[in-house]
Amino acid sequence: MNSQIKAESIFPNFDWSQAKFHIAQRSGDTQPIDLFTRSFDEWQNDWNGAYHSNHCWNRKYIFSIIELPTQPNKWLFGGIFRVLSHEKRMKNCKLRSFYQVELHSEGEALIGRLVINWQKDARAKGRIPETVLPNMTVAELLPETYAGIDFPGYENINHSFSTLEQLWRDSKPDWYTALANCQGIYLITDTKTGRRYVGSAYGNDGIWSRWGSYFKTGGHGNNALLKELLGKRSDAIDYARKNMQICLLEHISNRANEPYVISRESFWKEALFTRGEFGLNAN
Repeated sequence: MNSQIKAESIFPNFDWSQAKFHIAQRSGDTQPIDLFTRSFDEWQNDWNGAYHSNHCWNRKYIFSIIELPTQPNKWLFGGIFRVLSHEKRMKNCKLRSFYQVELHSEGEALIGRLVINWQKDARAKGRIPETVLPNMTVAELLPETYAGIDFPGYENINHSFSTLEQLWRDSKPDWYTALANCQGIYLITDTKTGRRYVGSAYGNDGIWSRWGSYFKTGGHGNNALLKELLGKRSDAIDYARKNMQICLLEHISNRANEPYVISRESFWKEALFTRGEFGLNAN
């Protein structure tokens, strides 16, 4: 007996014939789940509304689901949006479709909580329900609105600046508990240029506090070469969110003294050649 609950049964009064699915996945260096957790207004008006390369939203409603990158075939319900208007305009020398949308009340209480099982079978971001809905089932209903990925263990931290920034701003408890109670060595990579920076975190609040300094300063954390890279940019925080990756190389007990942490930082700088031409470490 198949005990799976069909996703469409959660929305019994919704007119699927008037909707298209928005299959929201990574675009370039942007993960839509990061944008969703950072700002619902941005998610609604810049990702579902704004402009698209073609007239993909040609039905009355957009039913949005967001890829959960660390959970294969799992999609988070991102809301139903009513398409208010559509017009063609030029952008970057190309004719684009621009939309205005508003949030529809159907399923509003499930936004960020309903997780759907579905194995994507095509590349298109706009899909008609007739082709995908029969294969969608309910995976779970989260007790609270999704607030970012769960702490994956020290050895598995290798995330975008934007992902970690949002977790820090939300003070997600599992991440805070783990990172405020240890010291460590980390790597920041500018994925656009390939240049890398090795840093260390020690003292009060450990890694959590040190990483917070990057999020509060637009990405540079008052480090000389990172400040040179980002400090003069009017779009510094956007550049950091789009291009910076942060990896925890080594976590160290709070019982270790400062000279030991600094010695490990020096080791990683040498191992990864982050001084000079290939790196962003000034010393």
